[in-house]
Amino acid sequence: MNKQPEITEQTKRNIIDAFWKILKKKRLDKITVKEIADVAGYNRSTFYAYFTSVSDILEQEENILLHYIHDNASKILFPHLIKGLRPKASDLYFFTKSEHLKILLSENGDPKFKGKLKKTIVPIAFNAFNLPKDNIHAEYLCEFCFSAVISTIIHWYDNQEIEIDELFDILWTMVTKGVLFEYKKLI
Repeated sequence: MNKQPEITEQTKRNIIDAFWKILKKKRLDKITVKEIADVAGYNRSTFYAYFTSVSDILEQEENILLHYIHDNASKILFPHLIKGLRPKASDLYFFTKSEHLKILLSENGDPKFKGKLKKTIVPIAFNAFNLPKDNIHAEYLCEFCFSAVISTIIHWYDNQEIEIDELFDILWTMVTKGVLFEYKKLI
């Protein structure tokens, strides 16, 4: 597998692309290795050279995405929020990774992904705002904010009736005029 790294990487990419293509149209629990291999143009043994199961490809892809989201939220989103600056919507993870997030958060996607996303983002919020870890009010504020923002983004993914910048204006106002006031009272 390592003799031709470019071909190896392209084969893996083709399998991953086939997975996303199928997941876009079909529920996760109905996807088979054979189906992914067929769509990618390979046999099942080629699939197994890269992944152990459908769950494995999902987990690897989610981990890559969650790592990106962690970096993006840590380096762009929350530093801007702390300073009261508005980042560009096009720089934020929910836009830059919208294709995969939209699929994972859809009815066909991973029902556990929203929880994984929350476990990635909420600790960053606690650290960014220096919120006490054992404060029940802080937990409820973070829960409210995460749920409101993610539900709004999912609604946008499903409908896309407005442009990304308009959506971000709504989210920005909701977060900075509503939730941030409560965060600052806890500090």
